[in-house]
Amino acid sequence: MNNDAKALTQKQFGAHAEGYVTSPTHRAGYSLERLIELLAPQPGQRALDLATGGGHTALALARAGTWTVAGDLTQPMLHAARAHLREQGAGDVPLVRLDAEQLPFASASFDVITCRIAPHHFPDVAQFVRECARVVRPGGVVGIVDQLSPADPRAAQYINAFERLRDPSHLWAYNRAEWEGFFVGAGLTILHYEEFAREQALVSWAALMGCDADTVTRLRAMLLQAPAPVAAWLEPRDVHTPDARFHIRQFLLVGRREG
Repeated sequence: MNNDAKALTQKQFGAHAEGYVTSPTHRAGYSLERLIELLAPQPGQRALDLATGGGHTALALARAGTWTVAGDLTQPMLHAARAHLREQGAGDVPLVRLDAEQLPFASASFDVITCRIAPHHFPDVAQFVRECARVVRPGGVVGIVDQLSPADPRAAQYINAFERLRDPSHLWAYNRAEWEGFFVGAGLTILHYEEFAREQALVSWAALMGCDADTVTRLRAMLLQAPAPVAAWLEPRDVHTPDARFHIRQFLLVGRREG
């Protein structure tokens, strides 16, 4: 099952790699700026950006003066990230094809580890966090940004089904308690947690994953038919129009490995 999920992730993102380089959500915005602010990477530190996508977080880390490694499961995504990093003057950032649940690095190899808007694709998020905790040095920090689900199980099921209709490689977005449990279970001390919402245009969001018109219609129907707890979470508006919008809720979680 895990191998099937990872193969699907590679297929989905391999086909749309360039879109993630130009995506406004991934290349800039509050979550990226806030992540770097909280982690405060310093010149001379060693940083690892996992599921690097278009390389935007890796670029921010490199610009802070860290020696940065960017890793991703999908080879076409790494090619797209390489081109982007070179264009931005960061062509010396090493790129590594890797599985975030089985990192090919020695323990305590990095001062800073990041992963932004990706773990909802991982089959075993708890194992991913354990690997982050293993390869970060004592005193080092791990910073995660990802999509968030509500604590209500039925609402979470509906929202994850909505996400999976748009992107079949989406597996599950967890809630706050679950994420904090992953960190504590891996031995990371939680330093910071926050949530934020980002308004998303339905049509462009679906287009990023190559959805056809029928899929967009089905996504629109799910917004229209959303039960009250789901509608309160997604906050859809203008759903009948070409300007249909809703909110994606995300979190930012920072933890430190103690000595």
